[in-house]
Amino acid sequence: MIHFYKRLGFSPRVCNSPGFVHFQKKHPALMSGVYSGVQASVRLKDGPRKVSGILGELQNNYILMRWRSSLWKLVWLQLLVYTALYMVISMVYRFALPEEHAIAFEKFIIWVRKNSKQVPLTFLLGFYVSLVVKRWWEQYVKLPWPDEVATFLKVAITKNPKKNESVDDCDNIKIRRTIVRYCLLSYVLCLRRISSLVRQHYPTMDHLVSTGLVREDEAERIGEEDEGKSQRHGGSNWWLPTKWSIDIIRKAQIDGRFENAPVYSNLVGKVCDFRKSLTKVVSYGHVTIPLVYTQVVHLAVYIHFAVDLIGEQWVVWRKEGDEEMDLYYPIFLTFKFLFFFGWMNVAETLYNPYGCDDEDFELIDLINRHIKVATKIVDEGNDFPEIRDDDFWKPSTNVEQAHKWVPKLDIHM
Repeated sequence: MIHFYKRLGFSPRVCNSPGFVHFQKKHPALMSGVYSGVQASVRLKDGPRKVSGILGELQNNYILMRWRSSLWKLVWLQLLVYTALYMVISMVYRFALPEEHAIAFEKFIIWVRKNSKQVPLTFLLGFYVSLVVKRWWEQYVKLPWPDEVATFLKVAITKNPKKNESVDDCDNIKIRRTIVRYCLLSYVLCLRRISSLVRQHYPTMDHLVSTGLVREDEAERIGEEDEGKSQRHGGSNWWLPTKWSIDIIRKAQIDGRFENAPVYSNLVGKVCDFRKSLTKVVSYGHVTIPLVYTQVVHLAVYIHFAVDLIGEQWVVWRKEGDEEMDLYYPIFLTFKFLFFFGWMNVAETLYNPYGCDDEDFELIDLINRHIKVATKIVDEGNDFPEIRDDDFWKPSTNVEQAHKWVPKLDIHM
């Protein structure tokens, strides 16, 4: 397994570091290369292999045949029940009602059909869905990434205030790793408040202690973080590890571990930005779309299609001037149902993207990614390829075009 991560670019020092080894033991699924989130096309030794990637769903002709996260999965049961109700009403109208009652029912059908077009369903539902989709995307964009904090840590805390350089180097490494671990701990504790998926993976502080992300003494300072208490304003101490990070940075500055003052202020700013982004993420859990608006939209859709159970019935042809077509199955009503209920179910699915639905954010994969990348960034060592002349900057061999040559990504096999 170590060789697998060396192929990904991890240095031997990172792969053999205690924190990374501990992470491998606690997350065997991630360490085995299994990743269920969005994946890009990759090139392996046995040639290129296409996998689902960013916008990969649009690269083939089987979009309508997919099941996971599809329209069919969202509305098939509702459509089945709705069609059954429609057919029951149709059969009663055609075979159970006496002729005079059937004629009166036909007048009622025409009256309902004429007056049911007044509900501005497209406007109500369209505006609601656009609001939910905008909110869904903003919630993902607001999620902070620890890369900047880890990068600034790598170049900021490097100075040796004492003469014993080996000891001070180890202290700097410990400080960097501790700060980035505290940032990741705040990240996980924050998401536990609003994400049922993260709460399932880490239901208690003891589970977080078992992963090594937090020590037992640190967990005692943070508290139990039980679900009922943590979801209230001020009930969670997710911000506490970030505060510890600032305290450690301040102490490192007093000890003289920073090269200069601007580096210190920039690092503090990055940690504060990380905390600010988490605060914005938490705010979405407290400030939701007004319930009244959601109820109005759902009520409009349900009433509209309940009325269509009558208004969209095919009328039996009896005389000249009646409807000449008499079909049992509501073809266009089915299309209409798919469009509008699919639209509404999209809003319901995206309303809370921190759950366990197909379209919800892959938060566990995201957390694992942050742990892996942040561990690599803050690790000590100058592990980069040797600096030398390379083919990319070599000018063209054509003397006439040498003065016009610019680097470009031509493939030469």
